[in-house]
Amino acid sequence: MQQPRIPVWIASRWPSRRPLKRAARWDGMFPIELPGPAELAELVAEAQGLRNVFAPFDVVVENPPGTESAPWIEAGATWCLTGFGPQPLRAEVEAVIDAGPA
Repeated sequence: MQQPRIPVWIASRWPSRRPLKRAARWDGMFPIELPGPAELAELVAEAQGLRNVFAPFDVVVENPPGTESAPWIEAGATWCLTGFGPQPLRAEVEAVIDAGPA
C-alpha cells in the first residue's frame, strides 16, 4: 500500500451540502457549478468548520481558459484548473499551454 496515500478529493455540486460534509472528512473538495468566488468562500468556511483535524485540505476549482485565478485563490482555492469541456479543441489547449501560468 502506498504511504502516504494519494489525496482523496470529494466532488460536490453547488449548492448541495451533503458532499461538503463528506469532503471535510477527507483531503479536499472539488465543487462544480459554482456561480463565483463568493460561493466558494462560503463553502471553504463551512468545510473548515466541519473539519476536526489539522491537516492540509485542498480546494479545487475548474474554470474555462482565460479565467483570472486571483479571485478564486482569495476565496480559498488551492488548485485552479483550466477546463476545456468534453471535446477540447487542440488549438485552444495549445494556446493555453503556450501562454503559461496566469
